[in-house]
Amino acid sequence: MEHSLQELMRNARAEENTFLYMLHEEARFDQLLFWRYVNSIMELTRLTADQPLNREVAGAVSFTYSKIMEYLQWHHSDSDVYEIEHFPYVYAHHIVSLLGEVVNGYYQGIVLDESHFDEDFPNPAFAGLVANEQPAILQLGYYKQETNVHAIGFREEDGTYRIVLNEEEDRDLVASKLSRREVEGTYLFHAPDASSAHQLFHEWVMSTYAPYRSALNRS
Repeated sequence: MEHSLQELMRNARAEENTFLYMLHEEARFDQLLFWRYVNSIMELTRLTADQPLNREVAGAVSFTYSKIMEYLQWHHSDSDVYEIEHFPYVYAHHIVSLLGEVVNGYYQGIVLDESHFDEDFPNPAFAGLVANEQPAILQLGYYKQETNVHAIGFREEDGTYRIVLNEEEDRDLVASKLSRREVEGTYLFHAPDASSAHQLFHEWVMSTYAPYRSALNRS
């Protein structure tokens, strides 16, 4: 319990090498630190479910959750310059929903089971998974300023990703088990890893699609 409590409190203080620190100081989504934060709350929930709420701990849960939602709101605001690097856009809804369920679970004394987690965005606390596991297929998306652009990344033998533009629904394509050649669209670029792929795709959309070109030209 002590380790989980320390992790939560360090996030509340936005100390170095915490998820809140990365959002606040570096504007970067660190998946490993995200899961450390989430799992610290889940572990505290499991260990204190039959006890009265600790006001200090409850305050830290509420405060960190509200700050994360604040950063995500800034990130998705068209009028704000704040941008989170390596943000997994395609899992944005899942991340917001999951955080809400974890926090509500703490106050209700309910620990989420494995069924609440997306197998494509795995929690390393289950099935011995590691947070930086590199999936075979990436689904990339960008949804700001009414722009809805999709791409798919295929992992190569050397661990890099070949990113291709596809105008179809990514989830439907992947679920259909079509061959690689059938799914592929227009080649965009290669990314060194899964985390970089999201950021590079974000930058590619901003540099390629209007109204981003127009906005950049005016700046």
